[in-house]
Amino acid sequence: MALRFILGRAGTGKTRLCLEEIRKELRQAPDGPPLVFLVPEQATFQTEYALALTPGLSGMFRAQVLSFRRLAWRVFSEVGGAARPHVGDVGKRMMLARILARRRNELRLFGRAAGQYGFSGTLAGVLSELKTYLVTPEALEQAVRMLPGTAETDSLQAKLEDLRLLYTDFERELAGKYIDPDDYLTLLAARLGESPTLRAAEVWVDGFAGFTPQEYAVLEALLKAAARVNVALCLDPRSGRREDLELFQVTRDTRARLAELARKNGVELERPVELAGPPARFRANPALAHLEREFFRRPTKKFAGPPENLRLVAAASRRAEVEGAAREILRLSRERGWRWRDVSLVVRNLADYHELVATVFADYGIPCFIDRKRPVRHHPLVELIRSALETVTENWTYDPVFRYLKTDLVPVSRGDVDLLENYVLAHGIKGAKWADPEDWHYRRSDALNRPVPNGTGAPAPSDRDRYLREKVNRIRRRAARHLLDFQRRVQAAGTVRELTAALYDLLSDLDVPGRIEEWSREAETEGRLEAAREHRQLWDGVVELLDQVVETLGDEALTPEEYGRILDSGMDGLQLALIPPALDQVLVGSLERSRNPDIRAAFVLGVSEGVLPGRHGGTGLFTDREREVLLAAGLEVAPDTRRKVYEEQYLVYIALTRAGHYLWVSYPLADEEGGALAPSSVIPRLRELFPGLREETLALEPEGTAPGADLPYVTAPGRTLGFLVTRLRDWKSGVTVDPVWWSVFNWFAAHAGWRERCAPVLAGLFYENREPRLDPELTPELYGSRLVVSVSRLEEFRGCPFAHFARYALRLKERDVCRLAAPDIGLFFHAALKTFEDRLREAGMEWDALESADCTRLASAVVEELAPQLQSEVLLSSPRLRFLTGKLERVVERTAGVMAAHARHSRFQPVAVEVAFGPGRDVPGPAYPLPGGGSVELAGRIDRVDVAHTDNAAYLRVIDYKAGPRSLALDDVYYGLNLQLLVYLEAGLREAAALAGRECRPAGAFYFRVQNPLLKGGTPVPPAEVAPRLLKAFRLQGLVLDDPALLRLMDDAIGSESAIVPAGLKQDGTVKKKPGVVSAAQLERLQEHVRRVVAETAAEIQAGVVAIAPYRKGQANACRYCAFKPVCAFDPLLESNRYRQLRALTAGELWRLLGLPEEDEPGDE
Repeated sequence: MALRFILGRAGTGKTRLCLEEIRKELRQAPDGPPLVFLVPEQATFQTEYALALTPGLSGMFRAQVLSFRRLAWRVFSEVGGAARPHVGDVGKRMMLARILARRRNELRLFGRAAGQYGFSGTLAGVLSELKTYLVTPEALEQAVRMLPGTAETDSLQAKLEDLRLLYTDFERELAGKYIDPDDYLTLLAARLGESPTLRAAEVWVDGFAGFTPQEYAVLEALLKAAARVNVALCLDPRSGRREDLELFQVTRDTRARLAELARKNGVELERPVELAGPPARFRANPALAHLEREFFRRPTKKFAGPPENLRLVAAASRRAEVEGAAREILRLSRERGWRWRDVSLVVRNLADYHELVATVFADYGIPCFIDRKRPVRHHPLVELIRSALETVTENWTYDPVFRYLKTDLVPVSRGDVDLLENYVLAHGIKGAKWADPEDWHYRRSDALNRPVPNGTGAPAPSDRDRYLREKVNRIRRRAARHLLDFQRRVQAAGTVRELTAALYDLLSDLDVPGRIEEWSREAETEGRLEAAREHRQLWDGVVELLDQVVETLGDEALTPEEYGRILDSGMDGLQLALIPPALDQVLVGSLERSRNPDIRAAFVLGVSEGVLPGRHGGTGLFTDREREVLLAAGLEVAPDTRRKVYEEQYLVYIALTRAGHYLWVSYPLADEEGGALAPSSVIPRLRELFPGLREETLALEPEGTAPGADLPYVTAPGRTLGFLVTRLRDWKSGVTVDPVWWSVFNWFAAHAGWRERCAPVLAGLFYENREPRLDPELTPELYGSRLVVSVSRLEEFRGCPFAHFARYALRLKERDVCRLAAPDIGLFFHAALKTFEDRLREAGMEWDALESADCTRLASAVVEELAPQLQSEVLLSSPRLRFLTGKLERVVERTAGVMAAHARHSRFQPVAVEVAFGPGRDVPGPAYPLPGGGSVELAGRIDRVDVAHTDNAAYLRVIDYKAGPRSLALDDVYYGLNLQLLVYLEAGLREAAALAGRECRPAGAFYFRVQNPLLKGGTPVPPAEVAPRLLKAFRLQGLVLDDPALLRLMDDAIGSESAIVPAGLKQDGTVKKKPGVVSAAQLERLQEHVRRVVAETAAEIQAGVVAIAPYRKGQANACRYCAFKPVCAFDPLLESNRYRQLRALTAGELWRLLGLPEEDEPGDE
């Protein structure tokens, strides 16, 4: 029994010495005692590979490269002790989730967190940490007793008591039935001495800076059992400098502790092997040798001259940083002939970089292996299991059903899933409807479930409707069949075993194993070896998970909801650990895990402040202060912050000394959101050590103008093509670019394979996002030979011709969704007020005689009648929406009350409601001749037509109900953006004889907001002021004639300001100038202009104008709420895409443009 240390700084050849000694033993005695090389888990493959490459070996039977965990398995296979089922991380999470649910009400501190998603995983990590440090439930109990009873320790005491309770339950669940892998090393330490193989073995330990208490226990057992244990540690055996002592504090502590274990057990402590002198790794590179020796030493010894093979880079972003590294790796490979495996890329925080590295390296054609455990939460198989269970437990709601169908593991094509999804969304299908043996019925209806005409104008289903109905029903039966079978099995299951069997039957019925294997083969064929292994490993992991569920919880009775939560916790813990699928790859990893002793080039990225070295506060379940208190109570749980500072310093040293030939150190200047990032303290230290080091700045894209400035960006053809397009676009804009890009262009043009790929990309440089006019012969086919249009259609064209084309020619629309949206509320209010009017007439009542009680009674009846019709009873589908029904009722009641008040103060009374005008409707609509021949007919629906009679004439006004605030800007009328009120007024006046029994003069056109306003004020509103303030809140908005007599017909109480219309009278009885108050001549000129705009717009529609030309007026523009932005791809950055700028007009400017004399600007006189 002996212990020997192999000591040396980075690069002195410790690993090489270990390998050479093993090789020597193998050559001298191929069948001698075992030779064990103990290394970190992530280094086993590389170390074994290095040993296997040794020339001249007749065999490797004696040598074994093992991690601590694999050593445990070897010993257990010899001496026993691991026959019981093993509970992995997933099984532990599920077991702890059950314990937490059972103990939740007894926990002092964790009770609230016990039910939170992921807490069982957090708890599993804490228990793993406790076992790593050999802390038992009894030790926790002892620590609680040792804690001083102070306010500071109350929280810690509660934490320890909760942990002791949960830890005890967990151990009780394991006792005699299962083995926790976190106990492997504890068991190994106890049984290792029984192994006959290890009694004569020689052991080498390399790649560790320190060990956990569990690992120290194993090493102690090895010291007592093995012939000799050799431990390689990175430290300077001869330096007594304070800086070196601090740098190697972690490894010095490790050496001291191992030496103490040797002395304690009577193990001979051999003279150490001291690898002193200049490290061999840096023999050919003075700059890197200087960096290794002097980085942590003071005073600073500066390096003379520019350092070769050392690059310091500041990148604009992490993306620019990774792309720069990729280009440099390609350069090193091309110019120096280095293999991919000669290069390593390391970062402190892999989570910030792994996706970027995978994407960028693929773009540059660099094979790489990213050393990380892959989470599988979003893999289709995991999603299938989760969504299938949620479908059953959540009564077939939309989200889980279609997550299940979109996994591509269900025998329904994506096209069919899309069709089914559109139908389900449009009709609000959920729950028992999926199991309905009767066909679903496809029909067209509006938000109030009223049939709407099909393409032939009839409400009956068309042939297309019938075809879609039959197809949807075939798809839904195929989609739901396996889930319905699964639901029946789940409902019949009584135990976890039966629930798991039901789930496995679902996977078998869907042939998930076959589909996964098919995906794996496809990935292999395409060269995506990692993806192929991920698919296969995940299937194995899921099967193992289900086995563990049955093993640990098999005969327990759980509801499907409880089972789903436990299974979800288990799947959240599933991670894939892959080995490199190829030998020649760039290895990418985090500093803590990377073990690459034999590389030529190291790329150290992300050297930002607080990252490398890392900034540590308390992490995990215990704060640093709590760890100090526990240590004083005799309980060690993980390193404190002071030790972590030493560890971080050591990691910086390791990062900078990995490679012997080339070192790249870089940091990003900004994160993904554009937030500034500061460089780490490593960066100024490098500048201080190497005054001749030129710090480079990397932009994401090339920006050079001088010849050759952009040459570093010319690397992989695929990525270079993207840069070429960028630079040619700059050149097209008048920017001077590096001439190298013309050579690049010629290269692409000369290579046939790339020429085809290059052509469409470069064509985009000259692409103009314009739409030419339609063929004149095509417009009648698209719009019909007879042009009948609504006002909203004309307004949409005036906003953007392409939006009109998309909606009315291409028939594009957002998919229907059965939900309560603002347009549905508006439709409901229109229907409610129409029904209210009908009920009034049926009862022989007039608006001016309506009392408050009548409003309440009728509003209640109307809403009760209409609520079930809205969006397939959506208002009855939840307590929240039933509450909304009450609010809608109060809005209708309040609105009716105000309309009654209007009637009492006005001579204007409704003569018609919901007046449909246009061809084949209640009354004809306005028709205007077109410049090129033919005419345009307008169609629409006027919410209300009011008429007032005098001795000499009758006056007509139109009112349009709005569910939200709306006003009328006259310049919007001028530009054709708001034509509704003027067109409706004209339609009413043209058909006045039919509507009012006589010809009428125009009085005005208004918006009436349907609402239940909240009266604002700092103090309660006096009762006497409520009614007047309500009237003002409901004041009509729009156009009114400046005739005092007419205004008094609208409001018999009008004074300086009307509570009913947007007008007022001066003291002399004349009308105040206000926005919306117009003279008869002005109104007539506006109507003439509207007729002209309607005709011009219709003529442009007929002429096939489909230009992508959205308007912008102030802050408003046509694109803000447009549903067709993905179709038109309007981009203001393109020269061909510009907004039509519309200038806001004053009233004076407007009347001048319409040929009338300017007047004083309206105001509140």
